[in-house]
Amino acid sequence: MSEEITTIIISGFRVGLIGLEEIFQQAKQEKFASPQELKKFLLERVEEKNYVPDSKRDDYANAVFREYKKFIGEKVEEAELAFPSIKVLGPGCPACENLERDVRNLLAQLGIAADVEHVRDVNEIAEYGMVRTPGLVINNELVLNGRVPSMEKLAQLLQEKLVKSS
Repeated sequence: MSEEITTIIISGFRVGLIGLEEIFQQAKQEKFASPQELKKFLLERVEEKNYVPDSKRDDYANAVFREYKKFIGEKVEEAELAFPSIKVLGPGCPACENLERDVRNLLAQLGIAADVEHVRDVNEIAEYGMVRTPGLVINNELVLNGRVPSMEKLAQLLQEKLVKSS
């Protein structure tokens, strides 16, 4: 049985952690005297199945604590990414896969660093008000909806939206 990997943002970067939901369920059953005690518990459990660099232990503890607070329904400020954010929206159809490939290839050609995520969850896609896929979201702005542009148009769009923000 493989455990689920949950992606969270730690120090501005997406990091996949194994077994986070199970850890959160355990923490929910415990009583902690302080937030520091809860952070310590969470970090120790995360370290049982995940590598945590010594120099980043505090960053991991804070990020996992933030995610735990979201898990129990508390409102928390979202963590920011170190790079511009790009989301390809689509369930995995050939057009969506082609758009993701084209975006990644163009970013490499243009020398632009960005966090690229392919969102396949239809509920999350629906949050953008899209009717047809694929879609492209750059820094939380829907910039393409229902079509795959030419490579030239896509390159122009990426440069316009990303070069000015980096």
